[in-house]
Amino acid sequence: MNPSQIKQLLFERGLRPNKNLGQHFLIDKNILGKIVDAADLHKNDLIMEVGPGLGVLTEALVERGAHVKAIEKDRNFIEHLSAIKNVEVEPGDAAKLDWNDLVKGKPWKFVSNLPYAITSLALRKALYEVDKAPELVVVLIQREVAERIAPRRSSNVTRPKMSLLSLMVALAAKEVAIVHRVPAGAFYPPPKVESAILKIVPRSHVARRTLWGIEPEEVMKTAKLGFAHPRKLLQRNLNIDNSRWEQMVQEIGINGKARAEELSVEQWVKLTKHVACSM
Repeated sequence: MNPSQIKQLLFERGLRPNKNLGQHFLIDKNILGKIVDAADLHKNDLIMEVGPGLGVLTEALVERGAHVKAIEKDRNFIEHLSAIKNVEVEPGDAAKLDWNDLVKGKPWKFVSNLPYAITSLALRKALYEVDKAPELVVVLIQREVAERIAPRRSSNVTRPKMSLLSLMVALAAKEVAIVHRVPAGAFYPPPKVESAILKIVPRSHVARRTLWGIEPEEVMKTAKLGFAHPRKLLQRNLNIDNSRWEQMVQEIGINGKARAEELSVEQWVKLTKHVACSM
């Protein structure tokens, strides 16, 4: 759909983009094609989509042979989406729904043009809260966030700062990459920031535990404490006494005055194990 077609469709239904829901409709066919290509679709693939809106991406997925389960919070679009072949619409809030009830233990992929405000929530639901991890995740999100999750690798660049979101993804992913950077003009209405297509190849839940030697959720519990006050020293956020902390930093290989954002994934794992052993 181009802007004129979107405006006409919204006008016919007496609607307008809902700012509170972060609605920005994709209008660039080239970008749409890159998302669908990145999803590596096969006939009858089960796709979970959050916030389909007018169904621009939904229709493109169906055209490639996918079966889409779409979660849409804005009830104004339910009737329109329900008319698309091979689409099951689940009205409601993606944050409150149990995605296991939708996936039902089948192989699945998560492909969405996500409202910026629910990026962390949606990725957590997809990567951690469904019993069977997705085979693939392809999401269109804010560029700055995507670059924190999948930073460029260069020997000349200082290691990027860690965030709770980037740590959460790193613990669950086998591969993470930015497929394409997307200008604001690819949407109607255009957002104030640029976007990016992010591709994640997740590990199974069993593979994550095997790799790290600990449940990733335990690492995230420690990290949430560590990031509680980002500008404070990590030791203070974790409330660890000096003698214990001195021993930990030597064994983990971090600076005693480190902040949460300065640790690597591997160091967060080691730190969590040390914290667990000392309790």
